[in-house]
Formats: sequence, C-alpha cells, structure tokens
Amino acid sequence: MSPHDQNRGWQIVSTFLFLAVAAAMSLHCYRYSMFEIDTLGYAGTLVLAETGDVVKVHEIVYSVPLTPHLRGLDDDGKQALDLRHRAADPYYAAMHFPFFAIKPFYILTLEAIHKLGFSAVDSTRAVSALFYFAIAVMLWTYARSWLVLIIMVLPETMLLGQANEPDGMSCFLMLLGLWMVFFKRSDIGLLPLLVAIWVRPENSLLSILVVLVLLFDGRLDWKKAVVLVLLSAGSEVVINHYGYSWQELYSHFLGAAPGSGAPSAFSNYGHSLVKAVNDAVHGPALVFGLLWLACFPIVRKELRWIMGITVVFSGIRFLLFPIYEPRYYGLFFITTSIAAVLLIRDSLGQSLTKNQIPNLHEFTSRLFRRAA
Repeated sequence: MSPHDQNRGWQIVSTFLFLAVAAAMSLHCYRYSMFEIDTLGYAGTLVLAETGDVVKVHEIVYSVPLTPHLRGLDDDGKQALDLRHRAADPYYAAMHFPFFAIKPFYILTLEAIHKLGFSAVDSTRAVSALFYFAIAVMLWTYARSWLVLIIMVLPETMLLGQANEPDGMSCFLMLLGLWMVFFKRSDIGLLPLLVAIWVRPENSLLSILVVLVLLFDGRLDWKKAVVLVLLSAGSEVVINHYGYSWQELYSHFLGAAPGSGAPSAFSNYGHSLVKAVNDAVHGPALVFGLLWLACFPIVRKELRWIMGITVVFSGIRFLLFPIYEPRYYGLFFITTSIAAVLLIRDSLGQSLTKNQIPNLHEFTSRLFRRAA
C-alpha cells in the first residue's frame, strides 16, 4: 500500500472516530440540558402553532416535568415571581410568545423534531444537541485535527449544545457560510448566512458585513451587493413585522416585562451597557480578545477575513444589544479558537491533509517499543 493510500485511510478512520466522539458529546448535551427560562417561550410557541389555543398550550407545556426554576419555585425574586405568574396564567404566559416567534426557521426546526415524537420541551433539547454536533463537523472541516476537541469542551461551546436556544443553530449556519465564502470561495455560502437571519434576525448584520467585504474584494458588483444588502435588511424587517413593535422588543431585551409600557425603548440602555461591560470584563471575553489579537496577524488570509468580520459583528451587536451572555458571542469564541488550533496544529505538524502523517501501525509500534 502506498504512503498516499495509507494517509487517506488514516484520514477516513480519524474522521469516523471523531464523529463518534462528537456524537457522544452531543448526547451528553441532550441529557444535561440547561432548561433555561426561554424553554417555556419556545415550547409554547411551538405548541401554539399546532393548537391555536392559548389555554391548551399552557396545559401541554406545564404538564411535562419541569425544573423548580422554570416554575419559579426556587426563589422569591422578581424573576421567580414572574415565572409563577406565567405558570398560573395562560394568557400572561402567551404574552411572551411573540418574543420567540421571530426566530421562524428555528421554530420550524422545532416543529420537525416534535413530529418525530419528542415533546415540545425535549424538542428544544434535541435541536441544540443536533447543532452542537453540526458545529463539531464544521470544526473538523476547518481544522482536520483532533485538537478541535479542545474547542468542543470549552464552556462557551458546550453552552451552545446545552442551552435551549437557537444560538447553536445560528452559529452553525454562520460557520458554514463563512467557510464556503472565504475558504471555498463560493458565493453560494451567502445562502446559509441569509438563512441564519431567520434563526436570529440580528444575524443580518453579519450578512451585510460579508456582502460589503465581497464588494470591496471585487467578488461582487455593486448591483448584486445592493440587492443582497436589501435582502438581508428586508428579511429582518419582515420577521419583526410579525412580532411586537421594535420598541417593545428592545425594551424587553433590556429587561422590561411584556406590556409594561416602558417610557422609552432606550430607558435602560445605559444601565444595561455598564452591566454588560462589567460582565464581559469578568468573563472569558477578555482572554479571548487577547487570543484574537495574538492570532489575527499571523493566520492565513481567508481566516483573517473571517476573524475580522466576526469581531466587528460581535462589537456592533454588543453596542446595539448591550446584554452579555456568552451564547450570543459563540461565533467569536469559536472562530478565535479555530485560529489558535490551526496555528498549534501547523506548528506541531499535525495537519491531516499533509503527507508527513505517519502510518498508524508504525506510530503505535514505535510507541510500544519505546515503552518497553
């Protein structure tokens, strides 16, 4: 067998082994779901699309085993009181659904999983675990190195598989689109970026940034760029048209209760920004920021474009929506980690795409001989 065939065989075996490990980790994410508060909103929106009856929705969602936290029984604070109110009043609970209905492609995915036999609540767990696995596939696609397991076990990545949120799905679509656009130089990669808007409307910012980069790089003419920018911005406008007004949505994002009639959508902006900066400084964002600065100048051009777009996107999002939760910035954490892994891989000569990879049998034989 030629060295080329041996290397190809090892690549195939490594890929299948990696996918098996990734599947086991995804199962772990499903079993140890976080059951966040938004679980109630997404599950309720899912059931409402099927029944159309608010009272029936409430009965179905609260008939399954829920954690004391989701029922507001673990505390006496403001949030716990709100959760108790939602558990007792189906109409008050339904007032939250429009905040979750504006992620239509995520809701459609939940519906597809629900039809397979999962409960409404378990559907949110399954989708997060599924797209955690999809993110693992993208990590392998970017790096082809077992070092990406380090990225997978990072809390910032595991969170995407354990949180009952659309962030894992959103991050996968953006990773896929960026890889296709910059590594494969295929403009069809803009499609996953546009789809990601229908998972999280604020992803339109990333789509627009990519279009502007392609225009600057000469890969798009200005007419196509204008159409794509309008399509990105228009998608967000259309999605939000079917939810609450943007003032209500923004006030809720900054902490106001639905229908509270906050005097201004920006009344809590200053307080939220200060708190978000404080949370970011005392979290992993600062460390990842330093890692980004260390990696950015020395990675290959394609990844440098991705890192630059991602940090600008994350910065704009932070200023527009000043709430710091690591899951909102999963793309930043993951792309920065990919850059670090690629640099380490290349420095150690561990690329699975090079012909210098030793035959697995020879490698293990030498290892045992040395041990003996």
